[in-house]
Amino acid sequence: MKNFIPSRTIEYNDNRISKFIAQYGRCAISGVELGFNDWHCHHKIPYHLSRDDRYSNLIVLHETVHRIVHMKNKEKIKSLLCDLKLSKKQKDKINELRKGCKNEAI
Repeated sequence: MKNFIPSRTIEYNDNRISKFIAQYGRCAISGVELGFNDWHCHHKIPYHLSRDDRYSNLIVLHETVHRIVHMKNKEKIKSLLCDLKLSKKQKDKINELRKGCKNEAI
């Protein structure tokens, strides 16, 4: 209840917690264990396009990974990627999410 987002639907709030639990509290890309305030729930197909809060359209990401998914500034992306030290497979997963958001691959 403390993590309830009042501006979002009940379906979204329920499914984001369920997704967090299903992912064992880890980022779907990096696998890092997430803390209380460092995770975001991302819509694979952006909400403004789909209006879809279903469980299958959500994925839990570390906040930095989520920023990379949406970011357009190549220099900032490069800097964040350098800090995260992701594998090619992890970068490919980010690119799949970026594609869903209509962003260029990194």
